[in-house]
Amino acid sequence: MPRLLLNCLAPQDAAPLALPALPAGLRLDDLAAQQWAGLRLRAWQMEADAASLDAARNWLEQASQQQAATDQIFRGLLLEEAPAAARLVLQGPQLDGRVLRRALDALHLAGFAAAGPLRANGAAVLQINVAGAAADLRLLNHRLAEAVADLSVDAAVCPADWQPGHFGLLLTDMDSTLISIECIDELADMAGLKPQVAAITERAMQGELDFAASLKARVALLAGLPESMLERVYQERLRLNPGAERLVAGLRAQGCRVGVVSGGFTFFTDRLKARLGLDYAFANTLEIKGGKLTGRVLGEIVDAQGKARILEALARENGLALSRCIAMGDGANDLPMLQKAGLGIAYRAKPVVRAQADYSIQHTGLDGVLALMGDGAGAEC
Repeated sequence: MPRLLLNCLAPQDAAPLALPALPAGLRLDDLAAQQWAGLRLRAWQMEADAASLDAARNWLEQASQQQAATDQIFRGLLLEEAPAAARLVLQGPQLDGRVLRRALDALHLAGFAAAGPLRANGAAVLQINVAGAAADLRLLNHRLAEAVADLSVDAAVCPADWQPGHFGLLLTDMDSTLISIECIDELADMAGLKPQVAAITERAMQGELDFAASLKARVALLAGLPESMLERVYQERLRLNPGAERLVAGLRAQGCRVGVVSGGFTFFTDRLKARLGLDYAFANTLEIKGGKLTGRVLGEIVDAQGKARILEALARENGLALSRCIAMGDGANDLPMLQKAGLGIAYRAKPVVRAQADYSIQHTGLDGVLALMGDGAGAEC
């Protein structure tokens, strides 16, 4: 049976919504009625059979015209097929009424409407159930991100069936994703070569250079660096990105396995695996002789395709479809694994990665991933 969804978002002190009288045989049922951050949200639904469908359409047009001159956001959505259920997730340090107004307006224009109550977690996470016609969620999320781009908030629409336990594996990049530095750039700094190496790193992460070739060129510049510099970088400069420990704890509580895969070096991934209690760690091995780096990498280099193959192998090992796997990264060499995973997340990423990833986290910590997965906690801002 066709279903009509109605939303009204208005300032709390605005006059109550005045709707035209309903034709005989039609009835509005309340879905949500609550106030938040100076706004009042009302949501209703109406079901209309074939005989009353034209009356429902005419009533909606009349109601829309009546509300057009007010400062309220009033939208109606007629769904002639079963609606697609989803969750709107807003995360950021300063969630306010502007954020909700901007996000709901963008969703309305894309054919979605509120279909359930708000769930607010302090000032960090706001979730609302929405419904609409089946849509390309990746395209919808990019449009939503554009709508709130100036508000320092991460916005996403996620399928309603993404609930705790849905995902069984998360594989994350290390440098500038799990941790705040590029380890190879910090090693180069110890050798007095950071500007040269960092310039190559940046071009590789933007996708301008072949990753394997660029890694070999950068490592070659480190020839002769004392092995002890690796420990210095780990102890003095390596820092976890915000929310890393909370993300891992939240994933493990859901029974999700967690791994790190890096185009960097095993010296660092092995230590992070032990420190965070990760299930997997994959990276490149630096050749060391006589207590010094030789400037070479041992074995096959973990590059973009290597990361994607590792994701596929771990999914098979755990009996998981790729749709139940999460991949996260910031550079161009992460794109193949992000595109294979059911949930590909660009974390504070380069523009080329944000443009192609399913979801983007720019303003909150790594624990913001939890809200996308259906965990009501989300990020601590």
